[in-house]
Amino acid sequence: MRKFLNKTERLADSAGLFAANVSAIILLVLVALTCADVVGRYFFSRPVVGAVELVRICMAGIIFFSFPLMFLRNDQIIVDLVRPFRKGYLGWVIAIVILSLTVFVAIKLGDRVFDYAVRAFEDGDTTEYLGIPRYIVVSFITMSIFIAAIMTLLRLALTLASPGEDQAAEFEDDDV
Repeated sequence: MRKFLNKTERLADSAGLFAANVSAIILLVLVALTCADVVGRYFFSRPVVGAVELVRICMAGIIFFSFPLMFLRNDQIIVDLVRPFRKGYLGWVIAIVILSLTVFVAIKLGDRVFDYAVRAFEDGDTTEYLGIPRYIVVSFITMSIFIAAIMTLLRLALTLASPGEDQAAEFEDDDV
């Protein structure tokens, strides 16, 4: 079982890295778009049409394409209030509870966003200036949220496979 989980984790890590690379490419496009818009606006009095919409879409892409890798690696921002509670069996149980709650919330959120994508598709909802169908962007966001839930489920399986392991060990490099 542990061998299967390790192989699955490596596969998920590769998929997460792909999504992170897509996020980096979107960031590069965002930088180029912003530069072109600024140069066009201030030097030629010709801004890029629909730049605000494209920036919003790029920002959503950057955020949501980075979700799966962040959830797999457990890279969320953590406020370290009580470090002793992350050690031993108590830390293991707390990690299981938090990961289970995260999976539940991600699935509920993904379901709500999916409903919005379906509604946008049925209504033919488009962006204001460029007429980009909203369901395309919202569908990618939905997919990313569900993939993040799957990655968290994998993290939960890995945590369940190692009872009593020190959950604080992952965060040792955070000490300053």
